[in-house]
Amino acid sequence: MTQDKKVNDLLSQMRTAVDTARAATAAAPAPSFNLQAAKPMQSFSKPEEPSQSRALLLLINELMTGVETRFGIKPGTLVERKLVRIFKDMPMATLKDWVESMNNCSTEHSEWQSLVENLTVHETYFCRDPDLMSMLGDEILPHLLSLRKTQKQLQIWSAASSTGEEVYDLTFSALRAMQKAGFARLFEGKLVPESGWGVFSFGTDISNQALRTAKAAVYGDLGMGSFRNLPDDWKAMFEDVKIAPANAMPGVNYFKIREWVRQCTRFERFNLMNNRPPVMGMDLVFCRNVLIYFEDPIKKAVQTMLARAMSPGGVMVLGASVQMLVPEYFESRLGKGGPWYVRNDTRV
Repeated sequence: MTQDKKVNDLLSQMRTAVDTARAATAAAPAPSFNLQAAKPMQSFSKPEEPSQSRALLLLINELMTGVETRFGIKPGTLVERKLVRIFKDMPMATLKDWVESMNNCSTEHSEWQSLVENLTVHETYFCRDPDLMSMLGDEILPHLLSLRKTQKQLQIWSAASSTGEEVYDLTFSALRAMQKAGFARLFEGKLVPESGWGVFSFGTDISNQALRTAKAAVYGDLGMGSFRNLPDDWKAMFEDVKIAPANAMPGVNYFKIREWVRQCTRFERFNLMNNRPPVMGMDLVFCRNVLIYFEDPIKKAVQTMLARAMSPGGVMVLGASVQMLVPEYFESRLGKGGPWYVRNDTRV
């Protein structure tokens, strides 16, 4: 897509957004931001910048502040530079109208959703961290299965599930661990929980586009796609796709998650800035990559919300570079794939 077409498309979207926002009087107002008080981005603020460039930087800064306030995501310098390149040819009055209209829209407005879709990265793949997957199967899941012998139920939440690969990894790993413990068996090519046992895997993400892919459960075998690191024993949860999806790429093979794995899963949209978790009583919570985009106060609030969703004895797994900021709710353990955190009885 050429730069001119990007500009024309964005201009059209902005005009629509302004009209829609003005008409949507029933929408709950979101926090407004004072353009005059907004601080220029440090990476661009120079004394010699002309007034129009400075105004553009202020508007982009205001827009990014809105993203962070509503979704917790702090866009980096590269994102800000990209927006400067895209918006620099916009009529300033139109851009200002659009940003102001966004400030008066609720978080659920389609324009905020569209913007977040374009700012977030959904790069993931199956069995992304082999050491972590081994630790999950050898240490974490045996701990949880022993703990849940009476309830006979494992409840799993991937709190930033992107396009679904992690949710299906966790479900498949749980079923295999249950088979090893004698709580599931192989029947006609399917891993079937023994009578009374069940697995529920819940995936949430802010991106509707990513969730559509996750629910469809169809993935293309691209060079650096979802299957780049797939072990042979992971292939059991896939079947060939008889009819290629509508957006199929020529020459690419597509595979679908088998029904006996999919039936254990559910996906919903959820904003991690919400302090009320969408589910309770979770035994295993994964929140690994998204927290690197948050500042520490937001990370702490998210971890507190996740702790609130968990049962005592449940396990939380964070990204390797993410610090546990609410240690009062957890006991830390170090496995061969990194740290994992066991929920204690402390009430949130």
